[in-house]
Amino acid sequence: MTEERIFLDAHATTPTDPTVIDAMLPWLRRAANSHSTHPMGNDAADAVERARTQVATLIGADHDEIVFVPSATIAANIALRSFARPGTTAIRSAIEHPCVVGTLADLEPSVRVVVVPVNEDGLVNPEDVAAAGEDDVSVAAIMAVNNEIGTIQPITEIADVCDYLSVPLFVDLAQAAGRIPLNMHAHRVAAGAVSSHKLYGPQGIAALYCRRDLLSSMRPIACGGGQERGLSPGTLPTALCVGFGEACALATDRLEADARRIGGLRDKLMRGLLEGCPGGAVNGSVEHRVPGNLNISFPRIDADALLARLPGLIASTGSACSSGAIAPSSTLIAMGLSADRIAGAVRFGLGRGSTSDQIVRAIALVLAAVDALTTEAGQ
Repeated sequence: MTEERIFLDAHATTPTDPTVIDAMLPWLRRAANSHSTHPMGNDAADAVERARTQVATLIGADHDEIVFVPSATIAANIALRSFARPGTTAIRSAIEHPCVVGTLADLEPSVRVVVVPVNEDGLVNPEDVAAAGEDDVSVAAIMAVNNEIGTIQPITEIADVCDYLSVPLFVDLAQAAGRIPLNMHAHRVAAGAVSSHKLYGPQGIAALYCRRDLLSSMRPIACGGGQERGLSPGTLPTALCVGFGEACALATDRLEADARRIGGLRDKLMRGLLEGCPGGAVNGSVEHRVPGNLNISFPRIDADALLARLPGLIASTGSACSSGAIAPSSTLIAMGLSADRIAGAVRFGLGRGSTSDQIVRAIALVLAAVDALTTEAGQ
């Protein structure tokens, strides 16, 4: 019998937790429009509001600061297009997700975009944010955790700079929520985006966090209804909202235990690959990194060729949102890595379903594939 595939691509998406599916099923089997005023609509509305509170609790926000949207990309569009006014400057890091990069690029040239560099570990220096700040800066966008190298940015220190400059800080929280402790109020984050399917919830639902005093400045990117304060028009998918909320509640309860266990497995994978492949190098900060991420370069190996040799292991050469792109990783380029190191980089994303046995098998499979490719190349 063929062994089950080893899934190590949790940064692209996570499987929906069985508890989340159980919470969603009743709402998939009944008519549930939370905007209806009859008893069944009221029940659905109560379920949606409970989910809103669960999302808010996970990220340290208030219930009324959460707006349900179809995706984190849409949340980023709403926030950035609202903050970045024509004739002003927007600041972003050199390693932002395509949803931020693309949105700000679309606003050019009416909005000038200033890119803040990262160091060789993929970290933003808050002083560089301060140096980029000018009188006309309308927004700064710095992700909490990078989707390729897993680095955790110094958001509190960056928020201090933005607070001093009176610049709203937008934070992409997609890879951070459920993986590290978050508190939007303590961090003084103006707005952020949370993705359900990155934390074991269903696809097709996400949240825009916006600080209460700034909600009135948010502008929708689509029209046609007054739902979600007019920012996300259309009937809310009750089942998806409930599943998202349940996933956030589980993440809140399991945050420390998951981080400890998954971090241990990640370290085991890292040790095994580095010991078995002399010259291998970890990309990104080892210290300031989410527990489940390992981005590693194999010397003189093409990452795509390596993964093609591993049909039983699901990993990635970079961001799922950039898959199919011919260009090399913009994140690794921004870090100043060599072309060979970038070409050999593989992203492993461990998650709640990862086991010690899978990691042992993954190490053996990867090292065997590296050895085969090296032999074929005559190296």
